[in-house]
Amino acid sequence: MATTSPEIELSGYPAPIWTEAEAGSCSRCQAKCKRYGSGGNPLCRDCFASVAAQWGPGVRQKSYNA
Repeated sequence: MATTSPEIELSGYPAPIWTEAEAGSCSRCQAKCKRYGSGGNPLCRDCFASVAAQWGPGVRQKSYNA
């Protein structure tokens, strides 16, 4: 039985523009992302979308609700 993951809205996810002080590696795939500072996330945009699809709408991030 095939399952389809819900579409995740990423418009509130931090834009891929940050300073070197905010840069870090995604904890899942090691891609460069905004890891520190306001709106930072330990996951890159792609990994966050797949995790949010897995866990559903209860996944939250400071100032962003997946």
